[in-house]
Amino acid sequence: MDNITIPVSEIFYSIQGEGKYAGNPSIFLRVGGCNLSCPGFSEKGCDSFYAVDRKYKNEWQNLSIEEIKKEIKQYLKFNPDLVITGGEPGLYFDRLYPLVEWFDGLITIETNATIYPDFDKYPKYKKVAFAMSVKLLNSGEEYKKRVKKESIKNISQNAKKSFFKFVVNINLREEIENITKDIDLPIYCMPLGESKEELEINAPFVFDFCLKNGYRYSDRIHIRLFGKKKGI
Repeated sequence: MDNITIPVSEIFYSIQGEGKYAGNPSIFLRVGGCNLSCPGFSEKGCDSFYAVDRKYKNEWQNLSIEEIKKEIKQYLKFNPDLVITGGEPGLYFDRLYPLVEWFDGLITIETNATIYPDFDKYPKYKKVAFAMSVKLLNSGEEYKKRVKKESIKNISQNAKKSFFKFVVNINLREEIENITKDIDLPIYCMPLGESKEELEINAPFVFDFCLKNGYRYSDRIHIRLFGKKKGI
C-alpha cells in the first residue's frame, strides 16, 4: 500500500456545514474525481466542480495515506470529526481504508451512494456514517445512473450511523419516498444553492417541505456564510 496514492483536491479544517453532524469541528479530505456530473445543479454542475471536473485535475495532488495522515495530525488537538468528501469517495474505498482504520474519531463519508464498499473485507466501514446524498431529478442525471438501490441497501444495512441528505428546490417527495422506502434512516433535505442569495430563495420552500413530510431540515452553513469558496 506504500506506493498507492489518492487524488486529493484539498484538505482543510472547518465546521461541518450540513447534515446530521452540522456544527461539528471537522477535518475535510476532499478527493478528486466523480462518476456523476449533475448538470442540473448549476452552470458548472456540482458545487465542488473543481473536485469533479477533470479539467481541474492538474490542481489535485496524488497523496499517499501517510501524507494524508501528516496533514490531518496537525488538527487532532481539536478532537475533530473526519469528513471524506469529493468528488466521490466511493471510487477509492479500497485505497482509503487504511485511513479509516487509523482515525479514532467519527468519520463521515459524503457519497452519492452509487458505489458501496466490501463491508466484509473492510469491516471498519460499518462504523462510518455515510451521508448518502442520492441525486434526484433536479440533478440533471438520468435515473439509472444516479440511483443504485443495491448500493443504498448495502450501506444502510451495514453502516447504521448513516443518513440520507437530499438537495431540494422543488417537490420531489415521490422520488425521495421511492429511494428511501423500507430503509429506517434519517432523511435530511437541504436547499439547492451555490450562493447565500440562492439559498434564501429556496430555503423557505425546503423548510415547509420538511414540515409537511416529516423530514429533517439541513441548512448549508458554509455557503450561507462564505458562498462557494474552497477550504471552508
